Amino acid sequence: MSKLWLILCAAPLVLFAEEAEISVIAEKPVESVATKKDTTPKVYMLDSSYKAFTGRINGKNVRMRTGSDLDSCVVKELSKDDLVVVTGQKGDFYAVQPVNDQRAYIFRSFILDGVVEGNRVNVRLHPDLEAPIIAHLSSGAKIEGEICKNNHKWLEIDPPADARFFIAKEYIDHAGGPDLKAIHDKRCATVNQLFDSANLLTQAEMRKVFNDVDIARVTRSYQTIIQDYVDFPALCDKASKALAKLQEEYLQKKIAYLEAKAEGIDLPGEIALSTDEQTKVHTQTDRMQMWEPLEEALYLTWSGMHHAKTMDDFYVSQKVKSTRLTGIIEAYTDPVKCKPGDYVLRQDGVLSAYLYSTTVNLQALVGKKVTVMASARPNNSFAFPAYYVIEAE
Repeated sequence: MSKLWLILCAAPLVLFAEEAEISVIAEKPVESVATKKDTTPKVYMLDSSYKAFTGRINGKNVRMRTGSDLDSCVVKELSKDDLVVVTGQKGDFYAVQPVNDQRAYIFRSFILDGVVEGNRVNVRLHPDLEAPIIAHLSSGAKIEGEICKNNHKWLEIDPPADARFFIAKEYIDHAGGPDLKAIHDKRCATVNQLFDSANLLTQAEMRKVFNDVDIARVTRSYQTIIQDYVDFPALCDKASKALAKLQEEYLQKKIAYLEAKAEGIDLPGEIALSTDEQTKVHTQTDRMQMWEPLEEALYLTWSGMHHAKTMDDFYVSQKVKSTRLTGIIEAYTDPVKCKPGDYVLRQDGVLSAYLYSTTVNLQALVGKKVTVMASARPNNSFAFPAYYVIEAE
């Protein structure tokens, strides 16, 4: 009876050990020690004194590996001009942080309410017990992730902060400080958002009758990308081609319109603007119009989660979460790229925020003490927060 009891008690422990990857029990007991693939990570100690920098990949299909030798597993291949943050070196290899789109996996048995339960829990490159181990997590570590679609026993997460990969030194050139990549990534997200917005705006405008098409607005959207984001040549090229296609389609639309008008055919959309509409057009300055592509992009992102909602609905929701600011408005005239606003707000003589708007003419308020309702916007890594002004009084 006592032997049976011991066997029944031991069975759950063996099962848990196999799933939990406890080091004293083989992950696959049927596999011999001689043939079992060693997935234990080669320990790399972070050197806090190393002066980190942003490196630029100088070759094509450059391999990033789990270790500092050519026998290590290849994590992925990087393209020319990709950026990585170098945090150390080992032999002929640089140690780099995980790249943006990289994922890691941890066995779900160790996760309870988003907290790791277990010591030195393996984090793997793929959702497989044979996959290379890239880091460890200890009890109490908080993580966020989603259940792996290919294997529900695993949780897909961001690689831990101390995970490091390796690239041969000869394939990395010094590009700048360690913050350069983060700044570049923010600009990349912004320009992609602007490009998507410009494409959607083009589709919307070209569905209108000729008289209603705001060709200048769409053109500005593409020109903003072409002129302000030259450090993204691929997207600039796409924007140039999209603009050329737009201009050709607009020309054909104009020709069809003039031919129809010459033949005396009644055309829709030839209604004069109301007095209020004309006032709105004439009071919107060039500075205000330059921010429309960004606001359009933010709206489109928001509308993806709020079906059938208009731009007005977007600003209503923004107003609910807005911040009340008081101070004196001044023009921001410094000739810098990616500035987070055309105006600044000073409170008690101290600069406190960058401002812009597409609906409130801030130029008319320069030098005056005002109170504004404003919604937070990306500040592009500038010194102070940025806001979109919804209302001013």
